[in-house]
Amino acid sequence: MCKIIFFIVCFSVFNICRAQNKEVTKLVDQFIDTLEAHSFMRSRVDFDKMRQETKLNVRNINSTDSLMPTFKKIVAGLNDHHSSVHRVKGTTDELALIKKYASTTYAQLGMPGPNFQHRLIEDKYAYINVPGVDLEHRMYIDTLQKQLLELDGKQPKAWIIDLTENEGGSCAPMIIPFHALIDTTQTFCYFDGTLDKDGKEVLVDKFQIPQNGLYIDNDVEAKYFKFDTVQVLPLVNNKIPVIILISGITGSSGEIAACHFLGQKNVTVIGTKSAGLTSGNELYYVDKGYSINLMTALLHNRKGKSYDVGERINPDITITYPENIQSRKEQHQYILKNKSIFINKALEFLTSGGI
Repeated sequence: MCKIIFFIVCFSVFNICRAQNKEVTKLVDQFIDTLEAHSFMRSRVDFDKMRQETKLNVRNINSTDSLMPTFKKIVAGLNDHHSSVHRVKGTTDELALIKKYASTTYAQLGMPGPNFQHRLIEDKYAYINVPGVDLEHRMYIDTLQKQLLELDGKQPKAWIIDLTENEGGSCAPMIIPFHALIDTTQTFCYFDGTLDKDGKEVLVDKFQIPQNGLYIDNDVEAKYFKFDTVQVLPLVNNKIPVIILISGITGSSGEIAACHFLGQKNVTVIGTKSAGLTSGNELYYVDKGYSINLMTALLHNRKGKSYDVGERINPDITITYPENIQSRKEQHQYILKNKSIFINKALEFLTSGGI
């Protein structure tokens, strides 16, 4: 009798494990399907090999809760420098995930808010720090607009826009407030890997500058983060020199914000090379709370250049690190402790030009 009970228990456990492993295999397929359909690297990756190797590696995994290390390894294998995988339990689709992020504040997560700073330097240069943004997008836009209007009222002789500590996030809130400082109707766009019949790059998602200053975004994310409609107030001092400060920290949307100004005659970029995340991401929900922030296209600036995978933005005027600063971590620490070096270099440039 005991042997029969033992057999039944073992058989039941085996069936449960097999069913769980099917769930694991199904989720792996969904994950790789998403990459194969949308990744910029889709023409450079052998997804059949990736799928085969991954299924072999997860053959002893019986819970989808244990797949994060596997998914991180898969994403790292894309070698696109800019994709990442996340998991937010309790979300069932992309909309639920967006609502979750949109309703969360920095305070709720116990995180400090963005490092907003603005001031008039030497009574004539308008300095504004533009930090990264992950949450509370409308607050971010409103804060930058208020700071810009305050500085504009002091009749500055130049703008110094500091992106040196901007690691990215969402690019639209970083860009929209600076509407009045842009001298064209279209700044940057993306190359998603598609070529036309003549072999030329097909450019998509061209960022348009509305002449009336009213930004309308029909994207679901913009709706829930409350920047689907933003009326930008004009700045009077919009023809003066603009200095963009960048560093090795400046990445992703921070680099897009810098690219927004590139090629404009009154703009000078000062700093170190940027982080090299000059590409666009899209959020894709997979299942079981897993989502991918997937690199889908390369950044293309108004001068006609498409950045390569991992390519950095080069400043017009370069700041070099001390010889003893080598690693990326050391560079980041140096930048955060020595922001005055970047600002002083901007002041030196402006003064030398008689501004």
